[in-house]
Amino acid sequence: MALTELEALAARVRFDLTSAGFTPVAPEHEDDADGGLFVSVSDDHVAVSWGTHDRLSEEAIDLMEAGERGEDAVIRYETTQAAMHLALGSILNAFGYNARPHAFGFGHIIRPGTQ
Repeated sequence: MALTELEALAARVRFDLTSAGFTPVAPEHEDDADGGLFVSVSDDHVAVSWGTHDRLSEEAIDLMEAGERGEDAVIRYETTQAAMHLALGSILNAFGYNARPHAFGFGHIIRPGTQ
């Protein structure tokens, strides 16, 4: 699959999500600690996901690894991830994308030709 086709699809997804009120993180800033909406090009699809701020992510992961799943940071992290996953899937599908849940964690994938 041509990379330009995937890049064009990613640009349309970013535009549509911006129209819905989101501000996608610029591709060159996806490693920033602030988190937010990520739209990236993969081998054969466009990936859309939500990342919380590194502060919350790291605290929640540390607590989960320690078996402390009931702590506030874990609940906030999991609630945010689940809510944003549901919202993004609903919005993407309403805009005509055939968004499918990503096999690894939260997020969605969109393949070219499925809109």
